Amino acid sequence: MSIYNKKIYNFSQIIKESSLPRLETEILISFLLRKNREFLMTHPETIISPEIYKKFKTLEAKRLKDWPIAYLIGHKEFYGLNFKVTPIVLIPRPETEIIVDEIVETIKDEVNHTNRFNSVLHIVDLGTGSGAIITAVSSEIKRIFPAQFKNIKLSAVDISASALNIAKQNAKIHKLDSKINFYRGNLLAPLKLGGKRLAGQSLLIAANLPYLTPTQIKKSPSIRREPRLALNGGSNGLKYYRELFLALADLSKEQNFSFKVLCEIDPSQSQKIRFLAAKILPKAKVEIKQDLAKLQRLAVISQ
Repeated sequence: MSIYNKKIYNFSQIIKESSLPRLETEILISFLLRKNREFLMTHPETIISPEIYKKFKTLEAKRLKDWPIAYLIGHKEFYGLNFKVTPIVLIPRPETEIIVDEIVETIKDEVNHTNRFNSVLHIVDLGTGSGAIITAVSSEIKRIFPAQFKNIKLSAVDISASALNIAKQNAKIHKLDSKINFYRGNLLAPLKLGGKRLAGQSLLIAANLPYLTPTQIKKSPSIRREPRLALNGGSNGLKYYRELFLALADLSKEQNFSFKVLCEIDPSQSQKIRFLAAKILPKAKVEIKQDLAKLQRLAVISQ
């Protein structure tokens, strides 16, 4: 083996020579070796085989072309759970965890105020993608509210059959696939919630719908590898939220039912979505909540 080869197949030397930040190099090597980062940090002398090194260089080249780490290693952590991700689904973001928090708090409030909903609670995850939200919600409800878990309905909707397949796989990994119902289609349409089928239900809707504008997408190279279908919310970013509000307004005319919609937004859209909701759902209460970074991230609309 040449001196060059001795040098490059040592983990500590790869760290020094890689064009990536140290953390990203550690993550990729850990993934390829199926070892945790702590092991590599305490064993910098670890020898990397030529086969592993070649695979690393392939992943490194992709990362330098803005491929997200999550796609390169095939998974992403969300709300303490590990989720399979591929380029056909949006990568779960930490800021989206606020939706799970809000759902858990809503259920806690319902439990502490008996019969607050006065109906069957139906949690619906629209644009489910990887299924991170609905699976994390299901996991938390089962853990914190076991008595209520069996009576709560859980549904996930996505327009992409490929995305739904990933969501189903993730639910199965966490042994929640038998509890969650999956539907392909646009927004509430595949649930067929019209007529009397809504009677006796309270809808709690997680709506992490596409909310970026084409301009925002163009200015964000870090997301250019992610599916446009899951990002592009039209000229003002609120195209799909408008469609959802109109659907809820129509259903409200048909019969009396309650709903609470949790809409993830870009912080710049807080006033726009408040105005939109007030226009289409004049009887609804609108509240804007901040994420951990103190950014206006969640519009909570209830009626």
